[in-house]
Amino acid sequence: MRQLIPRYLSRDSWPNTASQCEHPPYSSDLASYDFYMFPKVKSALKRTRFESVEGVKEKASRVLKELTKDDFQHCFEQWKIRMEGCMDREGVYIEGDNK
Repeated sequence: MRQLIPRYLSRDSWPNTASQCEHPPYSSDLASYDFYMFPKVKSALKRTRFESVEGVKEKASRVLKELTKDDFQHCFEQWKIRMEGCMDREGVYIEGDNK
């Protein structure tokens, strides 16, 4: 993993390209949706009683569709910070928000 991270943070690909970039292998401590999107959806669904699975899906879809460009930018900036932290730790996994 640590050999791949510098490639994704290189000046050639960050943030000057508008095209899709490759994603490194899945790592739960770096997955942006685990830190941003899932908590947003979870918070919106909390304390709500749904009549069906479809109701849950509809509410979750609405929450995700309401995310703005700034929301995604913030998510991406936080991901970059986690990637840099991973590089600083030479790829060693840690729990929590320890930098």
